[in-house]
Amino acid sequence: MRHADPDPGSLTDNPGAVLWLGSPEQPRVLLLHDIAMTGSTSWIGQLHLADDLLLGIVDRPGYAITDRASTAGWTADARMLLDVLDRSGPAHLVAHGCSAAGVLLAAQLAPTLVSSIVLVEPPLFQLVEGSSLVEDLAGSLVELHDRSCLMEGEEFLREYQTTLGYLEPLRLDVPERCAEAARKETPACQAPLDLEAIAAAGTMTTVVIGGREGPRHDPGERTVFGGALWRTAEVLVEAVDGWLVPVEPAGHNVQRWAGLFNGVLRRHLDTWWSNLDHSHAAVG
Repeated sequence: MRHADPDPGSLTDNPGAVLWLGSPEQPRVLLLHDIAMTGSTSWIGQLHLADDLLLGIVDRPGYAITDRASTAGWTADARMLLDVLDRSGPAHLVAHGCSAAGVLLAAQLAPTLVSSIVLVEPPLFQLVEGSSLVEDLAGSLVELHDRSCLMEGEEFLREYQTTLGYLEPLRLDVPERCAEAARKETPACQAPLDLEAIAAAGTMTTVVIGGREGPRHDPGERTVFGGALWRTAEVLVEAVDGWLVPVEPAGHNVQRWAGLFNGVLRRHLDTWWSNLDHSHAAVG
């Protein structure tokens, strides 16, 4: 395996892009954004963590302004991650939403390159059996993806929110390239994940779910998407012997509640470090 210290502040692209912030001597943490987002807009509240971490702010393939050729989704995400990790060395992977699928695929394929995993609201509904709510939502997302070629990006985002249960879909102010990337993105619930392989690797995993109580949250989204996410998180943490951490009342964009989320991330990294065999430790 090739090792090269990332150059803080450098931009690596094709496909996707990673902006490294911080010192190469610090633990590496890659932050991956959700559907229809970018790295720079998703992780603003985490940027100050670069004071003592080496943060890699990722624009996923298909979303990066430098990458118009890639099709967004878990296949491209996993390939990009494997390339970045092979060049830069092992890292902690933090994935919001749909990027969770590519992170777990990378962990399946190269477990020694993944120091630990934090999944924020992962829509990995293929992991759940026997729940009509979860199975119906997964089927609806796949059906929407199959019809997305007939839509413009903005129309797709409205339909996407309706599929998640929103009674009043939000007007999302996202760049056109991100709306188009979202329209083409392969649903995370179709990724061929192998929980037994992931569990066998023993990679420390924390799953974070945003609470949805209170009037600020759409009641339909709370029931459909929120309910499916919670059940998925329960199945996932049981399979990999991980931790399930609810953050009230953050909703889907948990990391925007920076104080609470950063505390969860810090505790995760501190626990990983305390359990590490320091006689063989490398910067992770």
